[in-house]
Parts: sequence; C-alpha cells; structure tokens
Amino acid sequence: MDRPLRALRPIDPDEAAQLAECFALDYLSWDETLPSRRSEALRHYLPGHVDSTLGWSGSGRQRADFAAAGETVREGHWLSVDVRVRVTPYERLDEEASAEVPSELPAGARCSSAPAPEAPGWRSGPSVWMRLAIPIRRHDSGELVVDLAPISDTDYDEAEVDL
Repeated sequence: MDRPLRALRPIDPDEAAQLAECFALDYLSWDETLPSRRSEALRHYLPGHVDSTLGWSGSGRQRADFAAAGETVREGHWLSVDVRVRVTPYERLDEEASAEVPSELPAGARCSSAPAPEAPGWRSGPSVWMRLAIPIRRHDSGELVVDLAPISDTDYDEAEVDL
C-alpha cells in the first residue's frame, strides 16, 4: 500500500499532547439524553471501526471541562501522553431529564461530547481530577489517532497505560 510521505514523519510530542487533551475531554464527557453526540465526537480520534461507546455504559451525565497533558513517553511507533482531566459528574433529579437541542455549528467546527454545564433534570456534583495515559500513533493517512489496538498486554503492563 502506498502511504503519503507525511505518514512516515515522527510524531511531534506537542501535537500528540494536543490530540490527547482533546480526546480526554470527549472521552470523559457524556449525556444519556444525547448519546450519539459522544459517539460522533470520539469517531474523529479513533482509527477505523473502533467502538465509539468506549468506556461508557450509556447512562448518566458527566462533563470534562479542563485537560492538561504532562509527560510523554515514546514506545516504538506510538507515544503515550499522561493527561489529567477535571470532571464534573451529575446526579439525576427526576425522570424528566431533557436532551439538549443541537444548534448549528460554526464553519470548520465539530461537536464535542461535553454536555452543557446546566440542564433540566440534573444537578452537578463536586468536580474531581482523573488521570489517563493516552496512546497516540500516526495513521497510514498521516493523521494522528488515538489507538488502543497496538498495545499488547505486555506493553500495557510495562508502559502503565491506563486508558
């Protein structure tokens, strides 16, 4: 298979950190009243046909609003980025939780999975910090992707990847 020249470039740690922060925010945000929003957001980070419900049961509401990338570890053809994320869980107040009405996006924008900070039927709880190690590699197209597939059990234990 012919690959574009950019698919052979080494991964820039700053570019990987930016992707990892954005992924972490979308990965840790969800809203059961509009589950397709999270699936759509995660599809932009994942290669091929990876299950975009990854890590979520399909119920509840949670909003990640801040991410900070830290150390980046190179392991062969991928990087693992340590990301800390501030997350706010929500508690359902009644059975009548309503879905957000999607608005038209500005040109060039795409949806985030983060729900609005306030919604009828939900109350926010205290925010917490979570930590993820996010594996990034260069796709055959040349784009960076979050890729859980290349990490074997041995690599997982050695690299302490905990996504």
